[in-house]
Amino acid sequence: MAGQLASRPLVVDMVCDVCRIEGFQVERELDEEDAKGPGPGHVSVIATRTEGDDKKQVAFECSESDQQIDTREIEAFRSRLRALRITNGVYVSPKGFTGSAEFVARKLGIELWDLSKLKERFEKISVKEKSRIPSTLPVSRALPERILSSHLENGRVLKPMGWPRLEYRPYYFAEFSIQGKKKALSGGVLVFDGVDGRVCDASMYHGELQGIPSTGFFVECLEIEPSTGSLPELPQEMEMKNTVAVASAGVSEDIIKQKVPQVLREDAKVDPESVNVSGISMLHVPIVTVELGGGQIAYKKIVQATTGKVIWDEAGKCSFCDHPSIAVCENCLRTTCNDHKRVCATCKRRVCEECSRVKGVLNKTVLCSSCDK
Repeated sequence: MAGQLASRPLVVDMVCDVCRIEGFQVERELDEEDAKGPGPGHVSVIATRTEGDDKKQVAFECSESDQQIDTREIEAFRSRLRALRITNGVYVSPKGFTGSAEFVARKLGIELWDLSKLKERFEKISVKEKSRIPSTLPVSRALPERILSSHLENGRVLKPMGWPRLEYRPYYFAEFSIQGKKKALSGGVLVFDGVDGRVCDASMYHGELQGIPSTGFFVECLEIEPSTGSLPELPQEMEMKNTVAVASAGVSEDIIKQKVPQVLREDAKVDPESVNVSGISMLHVPIVTVELGGGQIAYKKIVQATTGKVIWDEAGKCSFCDHPSIAVCENCLRTTCNDHKRVCATCKRRVCEECSRVKGVLNKTVLCSSCDK
């Protein structure tokens, strides 16, 4: 269901990720009450790192504006640095800076990060991650389309509420066979979440077995060739629209091996003594989480990014009942099924029953709240 979501400081999130990767402790939104000096003191981020006996502090001012930063804003940032008694300052603005602002920043010793500088920093993050992530699966080129609510008639009304979050999550693929008196009767694979050990998917290679926990979300990943020791390239459409995280495995192969006969016993009523685990492999599967909506309404969507399977979609169910949704109200952004969808006779917008009015007795006409005036 839709949740409440305030405006999110996306540039701040990116700066915090960069600082943490580079070994800084991060404080967000430090106010003037914390400043040890006169005058206003508010900055977006303060990053602190201990270097031997010295402590390095850098203050970041992060702009979400669609305009270039001018001289006045640079000078105001300098005043806030003085109030906080911090000498190192970085002003971050993806839209860049005016020529006069760049001149003043150089004079005042303030570093400027525009979009190209942010890209450079994130490339450094990628390089560091490459050396420590084995067996990663690629991100599908069709992912940007899968992220959008394409199953809805007017799904593009729901806009991304922030950049997608990309996490490489470990999954164990445990191959098993069920032995008869003389030969294997059936065989297949169980997929486990490598972080918490939950069973996530299952499939049979041969034979039949009723009750296995099949979801269809992950088994197809076995058909994809993984890369070793490096992060795959992201689709161009997602460049600079995500932050990358790598989840650590929380369970071992030995634990997974013990879980296989337990799962088959509980879900498929198989005698654990007849189960043989022939092999276990781990793959880091890219999982993308995004929130779509507008204003104070947001729907979370989780996509397995290698094959594009949608794992979770809060916009997939009608906001008024449990039926599958087919559209979104273009007034309040609640999802609607066929029973609760209305189409305005004047503007043709899709709205919900609460955002529409019916005029007339014999020839009933549906009007949205905007046209019913």
